[in-house]
Amino acid sequence: MANTIATSRWVTKEVARGFVNSVVFIANVNRSYDDQYEQSGAKVGNTVNARLPQTFIAADGQAMQLQAIYDQTVPITLTNQKHVAFGWSSAEETTELDNIRERYVQPGADALANAADVLAFQNVYRDIYQSVGTPGTTPSATLTYLQAGVKLSDSATPLKGRVAVLDTMAMATIANTSSTLFNPSAVISENYREGMFGRRQLGIDEWYQDQNRPAHTTGTFTSSTPLVNGASQTGSSLITDGWASGASSLKKGDVFTVGGVYQVNPSSKANTGRLQQFVVTSDISDSSGAMTIAISPSIITSGQLQTVSASPADNAVITVLGATAAASGTLATTVSPQSLVYHPDAFAFVMADLVKPGAGAKASVARSKQYGFSVRMVEQYQIGSDQNPSRLDILIGAATLQARLAARV
Repeated sequence: MANTIATSRWVTKEVARGFVNSVVFIANVNRSYDDQYEQSGAKVGNTVNARLPQTFIAADGQAMQLQAIYDQTVPITLTNQKHVAFGWSSAEETTELDNIRERYVQPGADALANAADVLAFQNVYRDIYQSVGTPGTTPSATLTYLQAGVKLSDSATPLKGRVAVLDTMAMATIANTSSTLFNPSAVISENYREGMFGRRQLGIDEWYQDQNRPAHTTGTFTSSTPLVNGASQTGSSLITDGWASGASSLKKGDVFTVGGVYQVNPSSKANTGRLQQFVVTSDISDSSGAMTIAISPSIITSGQLQTVSASPADNAVITVLGATAAASGTLATTVSPQSLVYHPDAFAFVMADLVKPGAGAKASVARSKQYGFSVRMVEQYQIGSDQNPSRLDILIGAATLQARLAARV
């Protein structure tokens, strides 16, 4: 019987299979794949532009009212190249194919998959301004997840296809909580056997746990009553005062609301009656009691891209999520594992074909259109040692496309 040799194409196919089976978060987001890189290859720093859907307002009457077309794109920059390197001898390649799979290929796939999952989750969670629950506290009530669903619905998120990717402790907690609910016995049995919340429950189609979830660390301030400093502010920053005269800080990813500033449904522009949440988009600290905070979403009070019911009034009270109170409240540094409830179109993850090197190296690329996956393997025989040192590389990027389609728990 002829031996099966561990060629670079065989290895890349095995890695592709292992990679796809090992990821959680990036398997449940928009897996864009840019065709232009199939022939020319990509390099670190290349950018893929994802186009967002148009937003219009329904007009009244028979007379035609033309509206502006806002072509919005989100750049997804291929900023990270990850690799795993290993090697084997010619003798191993000829006689120990199964050992090569166990020793090198599967561990390499696992390492790359986890690195990609960590990077993607870490890159996007701090863009999400909708949040439920209490920082530092593992959710124990089904109501928390239902409230996340309310936020998605208020933001015109499709009901079908919603996904929850939870911290492992959050998954264990909700699975335990559900055992006391009036559920079909088969569902309770599944939760018990798997240790996970399963099937379509609480308005969410798929439930997953992901040990690669990031943890968010909040800023900190002593007794403060933060206020808006100046009326009629719009845009992606907010001038504030009223912070403690000592060191106060907010971290990228911290969430707050502003009194009197309500969320509007992005489709109907109707006031939802719930305060709009904003997320801090860059770290800031100050000891003077005043801060100009970079925020998302931008404050837009009218038109097709309207986000809020009105601009904040001067001295409107700012309430930071996790603070002890709105007036004279404090915020301690708090670490919170991040779980997400979202529609897959909230995020995009891209893997592009890397350029194949020359100089006598043998290279192959395994790609999957279905999963938006691409991995390159390069090997180069060393005649002096009869070894085949090899490396597996991926080139990846992740971005938030539509933050309104996600909520942090």
